[in-house]
Amino acid sequence: MLLLPMQYIRKLLFSDLDKSSVEHVLRQLRKLPWVECQQYLVKCFLKVHKGKYSQVHLIALLTAGLSRYHDDFAVAVVDEVLEEIRVGLELNDYAMQQRRLAHMRFLGELYSYKHIDSSVVFETLYLIIMFGHGTYEQDVLDPPEDCFRIRLIITLLQTCGHYFTRGSSKRKLDKFLLHFQRYIIMKGPLPLDIEFDIQDLFAELRPNMTRYSSIDELNSALAELEEHERAASVEKPESERHSDNESQKRQPHDDGRGSANGAEGNGKDHGEGADSESYSDSGSIGGHEDEEDLLSEEKSNDASENEGDDEDDGMPVGSDEDEGVEVRQKVVQVDPKEQEDFDRELKALLQESLESRKSEVRSRSSLNMKVPMNVLEGSKDARAVESESGEETVDEEGGNAGGGSKVRVKVLMKKGHKQQTKQMFVPGDCSLVQSTKQQEAAELEEKQNIKRRILEYNEREEEEMNGGSSQMGNWGQGGSNTGSSIRSGGRGNWDGWIRGGARRHHAAGGFYQGYGRRR
Repeated sequence: MLLLPMQYIRKLLFSDLDKSSVEHVLRQLRKLPWVECQQYLVKCFLKVHKGKYSQVHLIALLTAGLSRYHDDFAVAVVDEVLEEIRVGLELNDYAMQQRRLAHMRFLGELYSYKHIDSSVVFETLYLIIMFGHGTYEQDVLDPPEDCFRIRLIITLLQTCGHYFTRGSSKRKLDKFLLHFQRYIIMKGPLPLDIEFDIQDLFAELRPNMTRYSSIDELNSALAELEEHERAASVEKPESERHSDNESQKRQPHDDGRGSANGAEGNGKDHGEGADSESYSDSGSIGGHEDEEDLLSEEKSNDASENEGDDEDDGMPVGSDEDEGVEVRQKVVQVDPKEQEDFDRELKALLQESLESRKSEVRSRSSLNMKVPMNVLEGSKDARAVESESGEETVDEEGGNAGGGSKVRVKVLMKKGHKQQTKQMFVPGDCSLVQSTKQQEAAELEEKQNIKRRILEYNEREEEEMNGGSSQMGNWGQGGSNTGSSIRSGGRGNWDGWIRGGARRHHAAGGFYQGYGRRR
């Protein structure tokens, strides 16, 4: 019975499938009895609208992975998707809109994973804007007020349109966008959400393309584009014919053997080219690489040319380079105006930072620099030890007696990667020595003043604490005598205490002292 495999397929695709489990799902699908399950698997792959919209690309990835082992399955999936898109255009049922959007996204993702050609995408785009037009059923298949076909085109181009940036695919997209503008103009006024989506689409794909407002302008633009393509197609055979004539003139005419060998070589080359082309065509579908090779490749981010595009660009088809890894990268187009604004703001920011750095006041270097510890290691001089501690770096020799006394100064020098100190004797009446001594004297005086104030503050605090304890005893003794003496004595003590800097707070039937933090 196929009931269990069908349930397992539904579980894998609609429950277990996510980015982390896609490799496991691919392995499990390959283990199924393929002949019995292929038809049901195609049916499940087409139900992308029943899963999460953000996981449609995973279904496309599984399709590309299974195409390496089952050719007919991949062809069946693409045929069914295209058939579903055409059925949706024929019925134009409102209940099928979510399903039709999912199929358009699925088709775009198949192109992103290089499973279909760009010609399939453009044929589908032209089918959407032209199906039913010019027939008596036009108002039924595509009413003037119905804009759902525009939404289908936007969905497909937002999925894979950013890959058409060069070669013949770029020219095809430019031509289609002109036809798309004519279709939009024929619809008349559009809803705001559709108009905003169209603006976003053109800003992403062709930001510099002109948006026309009349049919006449569009017809003239299309005629000009077709004339340009016709001229380019005429010039291309002439250039090829000219190059062939030049090669024939340069060919040596010896004894006929060179031409025979050349013909034989050309025939061999054509045979090899045909073999390589057939090999590349078969290898693109029926290769025998492991699924890890497919899944390890990142989703294509740049437009790589398909086989038809390579022919238009003059690239050989079926060469050995086809076996290499092709990476599609999305070309990011930067608006020149935005780039200019960014450069101007960056320049202004740098200039402001430079001006602020110039206006900063540089800190003056200290006169008493500490000698590094590694320089003074092993020194036996007591004065060196003082300099090492950072207390004193300038010491005096010969005391203060006499005006010819000199001061010994240690100069820090660097020789190579090693730091050294050199002793120098400076006269005591030098301005550098005098200013240093004055600075040291001022610092010493300031330290003495701070020390004196702290001692006075501590002494006053001790006196207040002693006076407070004696006063509490006096209050206890005088409480039973006269109220007047208590009031007068108590008030005098409180005034003196408040002026002294302490504060009393009454809490929980007792007293405690609190002092403010020193500022």
